[in-house]
Amino acid sequence: MIKSPLKWAGGKTRVLPRLLNYLPKADCLIEPFVGSGTVFMNTEYRRYVLCDSNRALINFFRALREDPERLILIARNVFRNGNNEDSYYEERKLFNHLSWDDECADDYVVRWAASFLYLNRHCFNGLYRTNRDGGFNVSFGSYKAPYFPEAEMRLFAEKARDTHALFLCNDFRTSIPYVARNRLDSVIYCDPPYIPTSKTANFTAYGKPFTLDDHRALVTALLDVNRQHGTRSAISNSDTPETRQIYSAFNLHAFRVRRSVSAKTRDMAGEVIGVLRGDVGRNSGACGAWTSTIENLRPAAIWIGFDLAAVFDNGEPSDEHA
Repeated sequence: MIKSPLKWAGGKTRVLPRLLNYLPKADCLIEPFVGSGTVFMNTEYRRYVLCDSNRALINFFRALREDPERLILIARNVFRNGNNEDSYYEERKLFNHLSWDDECADDYVVRWAASFLYLNRHCFNGLYRTNRDGGFNVSFGSYKAPYFPEAEMRLFAEKARDTHALFLCNDFRTSIPYVARNRLDSVIYCDPPYIPTSKTANFTAYGKPFTLDDHRALVTALLDVNRQHGTRSAISNSDTPETRQIYSAFNLHAFRVRRSVSAKTRDMAGEVIGVLRGDVGRNSGACGAWTSTIENLRPAAIWIGFDLAAVFDNGEPSDEHA
């Protein structure tokens, strides 16, 4: 098992051996909810398109791929003498400043990435949570000796370069139809925020709820690209009646797993891995028409540092991004 450089709520470490049995083979793996990147690090697809709506997360991965030595050096300096509350809250303030100021963030991409790693390793449970204004607001974790993941960072950077991985910052409503259209021999793996098992267990995705309607929209998008392009997909989620209803187009494989470190209890919980059935999608009218929103959004709001016309030229990334 190759670990991610990041601590991450909902990471797939515990379920990965089971998940690998169900992921379809293809040339390219598309992840609309890349999270920590654990699935990326432990699979062997030739190409990867890794997406997330978290700008800071995607910035970290891109900085790590493009300049790992500089990022490791700067991040190590941030970690040094930084395991105290005063340093933590000063760094959190800087991180939010870089997050809000697009021009400043562009100038200090690696510094922003180093700050992200520091907060991830020093905050409570490695959570990423924001307030209504988008400011990171997780409290100091008070850990005795936060781990500096240099070895994991080097492995991640090496694989990202070797596979010409693309890291795109966008919502699944854009990433799924757009990327699937340009990556025909691909499979999509979706690990969205789980449907809560109780009213008190709801998880917010970076500060806003991921609702049942969002899950329905996700299924619609997956059915649509399957119908149009034959793109296969797999999902992970909690095992609830709502999950089984919304993801009824998938063959669901149920199992139980111990909850992650960020959960309120460490009890066993029911989860499912779903694989889209072959008899839905292409011949089903359930998905309806999908209207892409990409033409109505500014590229800078969707893709960090990418030329949309060049990224998928003839199905391969250009030399600039490879």
